[in-house]
Amino acid sequence: MNCLPRTPNLFFMLRLATLPPVARAILAMIAAVTLFSAMNASIKWLGGRYPVSQIIFFRALFAMVILLPLIWRAGGLLSLRTQRPWGHLGRSVIGVVSMTCGFTAITYLPLANASALAFTAPLWTTLLGVLVLGEKVRWRRTVALVVGFSGVLIMVRPDAALLHGIMTGGTQAIGSLFGLASSFLAACAMISVRRLSSTEPSTTIVFYFMLTGIIVAGIAMSREFVMPTAQDAALLVLLGTVGGLAQVLLTTAYRNAPVAVIAPFDYTAMLWATGYGFLIWGEVPHPAVALGALIVIASGVYITVRETRLGVTNPVKAQTITKNV
Repeated sequence: MNCLPRTPNLFFMLRLATLPPVARAILAMIAAVTLFSAMNASIKWLGGRYPVSQIIFFRALFAMVILLPLIWRAGGLLSLRTQRPWGHLGRSVIGVVSMTCGFTAITYLPLANASALAFTAPLWTTLLGVLVLGEKVRWRRTVALVVGFSGVLIMVRPDAALLHGIMTGGTQAIGSLFGLASSFLAACAMISVRRLSSTEPSTTIVFYFMLTGIIVAGIAMSREFVMPTAQDAALLVLLGTVGGLAQVLLTTAYRNAPVAVIAPFDYTAMLWATGYGFLIWGEVPHPAVALGALIVIASGVYITVRETRLGVTNPVKAQTITKNV
């Protein structure tokens, strides 16, 4: 009797083990996006009742629990030694501020809107690569960059109504600004990682980022802590754990398949965000948001694939940053 329930699971695992690496990578990517989307929905659910600092604290703390076995496999405490503490500090502070802005945007905006704005990070990264690192961008990526930012303008609609919303504290306007700020800062963090990655492994970079998140959010949380209900406490623990597991799956995906194959599946998060938003909060994306998101996604996919083929981006370390901040 006890063996019967295990048979389908064993059969599934055997079948999974026989799949080609690319197929396993795609499944890992789909699972990672699914978990990240569930995490974002949890953040929105909790955002109206708990301060962002408290949510970030639990996100970082329980993601760290998932990260510790990977650190042990990478060499334990010895793998955390670094000659670039200030580089880690700068990258981590930028990441924590980006996460704060991103979680705030999720709280203020419809989930699909917040997700669409998050996808502008590759556009900012390309622009900063030119301005900060002196990278050369040929006409194809320049066109993709211009097209991508036109999609941002369509989504945000920078008109008198937006200005009025900012002046009056409208949630849509303020949320959009936080979303764009989060993506821009995530791109800044990406640039920092490009510099750090020449000497630092991914686990070390993520460890110091999570540690900074725990410390900074913990200090801020101590002044505005709200005692969660048992159900909400479980959800806070779950979202951190889910985020950590999703990160592991994402790293696995990028290590086992070309980025050109994997990257497009990241954008299925828009489908999850739209679905969660509609089913839980009755949100329906504005046509302008949908159109702008499609343009941004198309540009982002092209830029990511193009940069990878040209050797500009390390896909494993790149995704580690963009999903953590």
